[in-house]
Amino acid sequence: MSKRITLHGGGEDEIAQLREVLQRSAGSLHSSWTYHAGNEADLVVIDVDTVYGHMDWLRAHSSGKPVAVLTEHTQFAESDLVLFKPLSVENVADVLNRADPLVPDRPDPVEAPAPAPAPPAQRTAVTAARAAAAAATLAASMAPPAAAPAPAPPPPEVPRERRLSDWLAEGAMRAPVRLQSGDAPELIVDPHSRSYYAEGNLRSLAPYCARVIAPAEWREVAPADVAQLQDAGKLQPVARLLWLAHAIGSNGQLAPGLDINAKFKLARWPQIEREFPKHFRIATVMLKQPATLAEIAEQSGATLTDVIDFTNAYNATGYIETDAVAKAADPGTRESGRHAILSRLRNPFGGG
Repeated sequence: MSKRITLHGGGEDEIAQLREVLQRSAGSLHSSWTYHAGNEADLVVIDVDTVYGHMDWLRAHSSGKPVAVLTEHTQFAESDLVLFKPLSVENVADVLNRADPLVPDRPDPVEAPAPAPAPPAQRTAVTAARAAAAAATLAASMAPPAAAPAPAPPPPEVPRERRLSDWLAEGAMRAPVRLQSGDAPELIVDPHSRSYYAEGNLRSLAPYCARVIAPAEWREVAPADVAQLQDAGKLQPVARLLWLAHAIGSNGQLAPGLDINAKFKLARWPQIEREFPKHFRIATVMLKQPATLAEIAEQSGATLTDVIDFTNAYNATGYIETDAVAKAADPGTRESGRHAILSRLRNPFGGG
């Protein structure tokens, strides 16, 4: 039987083109291949030239099936099986022939032999069995209706809205992109080199950190443009941008995974951004010994909100050590979130 190939993330035009090129390349293939729209495909092709393409590609690898990518970027080096846009007979044949040894042959269906005629005694027994089955069917049809089946499980949750910190996570982007809105400077992010570029100081990018960013707002950047920025030494490590996204976008809410009752300490002295002078006082306290967030705020003279934002930012960039076993003595401190802890502490020295 023929082997099956499917395309995820592509539009109708890409699927139609793949079907057509499959037919034209049939004479060059080691095995017969057909397009299959279902889940039982032997080779999964992911169109990575979409906002979620890279994430789909990563998920597809967990299926255990061979995975190829479809892209218009000629320098895509993250996969051995790459189909380039527009599709060509030579490219498709080369990829399928290299994928062929990775795909086991599908066995041809085996038709069961026709049963031999039963002897007279067996025919009598079969007739009796059929009559009993018919009676059972009739009885079932007259029985009261069975209880209604359990309701189907709810559909999966729609992915939550993404902020800049979500987009900067590993695997969230698959190609260089740019973002421009309002008076904020244009932002270029290259996920491959984990770097970014923007004119002006770091804090000028704060408007991007304080709001939700829709996928349609990102625009792809040509690799040549990124190479020019890299050659000119203008790219900066994306860790700085990730730091800002948490420092500005946390809004006093402790990041998921961090315990509000834990003790926190800086593992080493961080780079303090000059636009955030109050962070110097917080860092000085957190470098000494583990302390709760309330203790850090009290000793540094910063507000608890600033301490939480500082902790989120440096935790995201790998500077924070935590002691999750240490709990505050007051049972009321087991409440989590900004409002619970702010109700217990008001610091008049929060200015930076």
